[in-house]
Amino acid sequence: MKKFYKGMGAKTTAAMAPVIALLLCLIGMVGAGAVQTAGGKIAMKTLVWESPQGHELSGYLFVPPNATAETPAPAIVCIEGWFNNKEMQDAYFTEFARRGYVVLALDMHGHGNSENTTLEELYDGGVGVDGAVVLLDSLYYVDSGRIGVTGHSSGGTASNMAIVIDNARERPLIRANLLQAADWNDDTGADHSADFGNRHIGIIASQFDDFYFAWYEEDGTPISLPKDFIGTPQAKQFLNFNDSPLGFDGTPVSSRFYTRNFGGVTAQRVIYTPYMIHPWVVFSKTAVGHGIDFFETVFGAPQPLPAANQVWQWKTVFNFIGLCGFFIFMVTFTLYMLQTPAFAGLAAAGMVKPAPKPTGQGLLWFWGSLVVSALFSGFSYLFIVARVYGQSTAFWPQTGPLTISAWAAACGGFSILVMALSFHLYGKKHGMSLRESGVLIGVKPLLKTLLLSLIVVVITFSIVFLAAYFFKTDFRVWVLAVKAFGADKIGIAVRYLPLFLLYYITNSVTVNCFNYNALAKREWVNTAVMGLGNVIAAIVIVVIQYSTFFTTGNPFWYMAESDRIGPIWLFPVIVILFGAAVVSRIIYKRTRNPYLAGIINGIMVTLISCSNTTTILGSAKVVTTTF
Repeated sequence: MKKFYKGMGAKTTAAMAPVIALLLCLIGMVGAGAVQTAGGKIAMKTLVWESPQGHELSGYLFVPPNATAETPAPAIVCIEGWFNNKEMQDAYFTEFARRGYVVLALDMHGHGNSENTTLEELYDGGVGVDGAVVLLDSLYYVDSGRIGVTGHSSGGTASNMAIVIDNARERPLIRANLLQAADWNDDTGADHSADFGNRHIGIIASQFDDFYFAWYEEDGTPISLPKDFIGTPQAKQFLNFNDSPLGFDGTPVSSRFYTRNFGGVTAQRVIYTPYMIHPWVVFSKTAVGHGIDFFETVFGAPQPLPAANQVWQWKTVFNFIGLCGFFIFMVTFTLYMLQTPAFAGLAAAGMVKPAPKPTGQGLLWFWGSLVVSALFSGFSYLFIVARVYGQSTAFWPQTGPLTISAWAAACGGFSILVMALSFHLYGKKHGMSLRESGVLIGVKPLLKTLLLSLIVVVITFSIVFLAAYFFKTDFRVWVLAVKAFGADKIGIAVRYLPLFLLYYITNSVTVNCFNYNALAKREWVNTAVMGLGNVIAAIVIVVIQYSTFFTTGNPFWYMAESDRIGPIWLFPVIVILFGAAVVSRIIYKRTRNPYLAGIINGIMVTLISCSNTTTILGSAKVVTTTF
């Protein structure tokens, strides 16, 4: 194999690598698209329409072949949670559509490709859920007597708001509501338990839910924890159709349906209690099985299949293949462009070799800088999340990217300080050259670096847009997602870009110019250590939060919403930050230029962040009160 590649020549090999990556992307998008449409048997349409409240909504509509004018099918609206988009419900909408339901996967207001609104308009129409219900009711192949809604977290509580609107109709449209990791409240704190009436209502109450199913004293002392929810008076009252819990007969049983007759109309209620955390409910065979079971019981599936018969995991496999191909293309296309006449000047004369293994004082500086930086990363994250989360401004309308980019900028600034001290107190005295290491480059190479970075990002991201256009899919695995986005997201991303660039450029300089050495006589060991240095603080925070949660039933940080969401946000961050170190090392070895990878990583992360979150126009403070 080595002889084969050697005979092909470096340029041919460099050209083949992006092609192979594109092939992976193609396999991913074709496979994922085939799974979610049952091999093309289910019609999948991208819709944009105006809600009765006057807001533009976006969604995916799945129409199985059994849904016709002669045999109208029950329909389900699938709703993503806060800081997400409709694709986050892919496990549910894939399985529901396979079973013959008409499914509408909705982007709520300010999510995905739906219209961005102000805080004052955000909750109009149940954050857009009512508009989805009305649309389904207008379709001739939908059984209007069997329209259900299901949403995760804030998507579930938005469905509660939609039920209030539905109750005002002469002919209510919502017949069933399955709350995925959500309860009878909404995000403003309003209690809708008395609004359900004779509807079928189910709750997927994860035993280690980060936001719901627990009650506390004002000082934070737990009264009841999520793992005990099924036995609480609140759960008994819910299963008793909002009558007094004292009238509930016996002990509530998970997954058992409780029935009541309302003037000839039968209503059913159920609580499922899977052993998992809040965000896992959208990525769990068990939880999806509960969703299948619920709608099979209350509606009856036109094409019934056992709850255990699930194929969405294959979509995840194809998504993963596409995601790998996406990032491999990003790197290999960059390396290929270095062999073109326009950018050949950015390539190093040869492969950049690591510095000798540090000893003595150098070793202390190496490990000391990593430890100090990791400590600053962890404590600054907790500090910033507590103070920035929930805030948005007219200039920065997304609180998620604002929180993470503020942390990134703080860590970037701290890295500059550490590098300056390292250079002046140690490196300069031991022969380190800022120019030879790549810290200092000329104006012309810097401009070429910027141009090449933009070309790489545009060409690489075009793959996602092709996937969305031709196959209505993207590249995602659980909470890590790369998706197509509207033009509005570009204008928003530009505002966050300087904050992200400050971190990713300085991180690339730190990883490569200051800390690239022959540690343990293995080059990969140094790369792994630098990647671990990027993520160790995040890993520790996650481990503390969930080891405490699973051993005591209560999270370690829980007093405020920011305490609870902070560790969740770190799941994709851990993957991204480790990957950033690897990517920057690969590119640096061939360029001796830390800025190329730093700029590419910074732009990529900014686009990924700003296209996978909630946008609220104008200054606002949004902190939900449901937990």
